[in-house]
Amino acid sequence: MLDAGSSAAHARLFLDGLAAEGVARPSTVALTHSHWDHVFGAATLDAFVIAHSLTSEALDELAATDWSDEALDRRVAEGLVSAQHAANVKEELPAPREVRVAPADIVFRDGLDLELGGATVRVRHVGGDHAADSCVMFVEPDRVLFLGDCLYDSPDGRYTAERALPLLDAVLGFGAELYVEGHSETVISAAELEALAGKVRFAEKVVRESSKRDESSVLGRVREQTADEPDEDLVFFVRAFIAGYSPPT
Repeated sequence: MLDAGSSAAHARLFLDGLAAEGVARPSTVALTHSHWDHVFGAATLDAFVIAHSLTSEALDELAATDWSDEALDRRVAEGLVSAQHAANVKEELPAPREVRVAPADIVFRDGLDLELGGATVRVRHVGGDHAADSCVMFVEPDRVLFLGDCLYDSPDGRYTAERALPLLDAVLGFGAELYVEGHSETVISAAELEALAGKVRFAEKVVRESSKRDESSVLGRVREQTADEPDEDLVFFVRAFIAGYSPPT
């Protein structure tokens, strides 16, 4: 199983789906990263948990965290988490809530390979702006790459050239035919991901080369260079790189 879901109820939906297809429960779950919505369901699986060393450390911290409404509201007031984060936790886990966090049973640093009989899953650490512990899972011979959330921006809406561009190279370097993101029902083709990567690189370049890094000025340069109105993806990438830009030292 790749990721454990955001709650016991979420994990049970997956297990019920397997049972309906006559498929056995998973004996092992590999986590893409430590964010709550990918790990809280693990405690109900009765399965071995595979995690990167940074993910393993974060799981211990999550287990020691107070997840009451009062504690969530306090962390929002202190600027430690967003109001949307607190609302999402409250919606998925109504109060009074009991949060159990399963620790990692198998911990790796760079990656590991799982031989499943007719299929090999290559788990690799890739990092990125969204989470430093982000990992991907490449399934052979299907050539499907499960991305988790690695290509997303940081929780506060930032992209940095130092993380985003090497991550794109690493992801494309697998030579996958299909890509599956953590929060999208759409399966991405290789051509579609190449096109998206081109927009990311273009957005970073325009932001870096702009003398003024406000949104209006940068999008004006985009229009000059493309002779077209930027689409929704390109606008998003420009905003994220502006938020994450830091001048070279």
